[in-house]
Amino acid sequence: MRRFITHHIDSVEQLEILLLLHQQPGRAWNAEAVARELRIASESASERMEDMVHDGLLKRQGVSPEEYRYGPESMKLDNAVRGLATAYAQRRVTVINLIYSKPIDKIRTFADAFRLRKDEDEG
Repeated sequence: MRRFITHHIDSVEQLEILLLLHQQPGRAWNAEAVARELRIASESASERMEDMVHDGLLKRQGVSPEEYRYGPESMKLDNAVRGLATAYAQRRVTVINLIYSKPIDKIRTFADAFRLRKDEDEG
């Protein structure tokens, strides 16, 4: 679960969009419909859904307006999303904490890279 979140989920907003489309796999959603359902900005919904298309979680269809469906590229991704949906339903705070801990880990890794480089230069 942690690995899936690390590689595919950047925000709670993105997670909720994914789970919404996952719950209704036969329905095509446009950004405005997702925005109304989740009470978020349609521009943000559109960006998040495009990101998930590139990650192989959603499929794009339609042209104007673009519509999206839940459509993972593999059974492995589908199983991961199913597991994530269950985890979010049962341990919402834990999942949210995993999502929000990601940037700190990235910043820490970035800072550590400079620290190592500085130590090597001094040695």
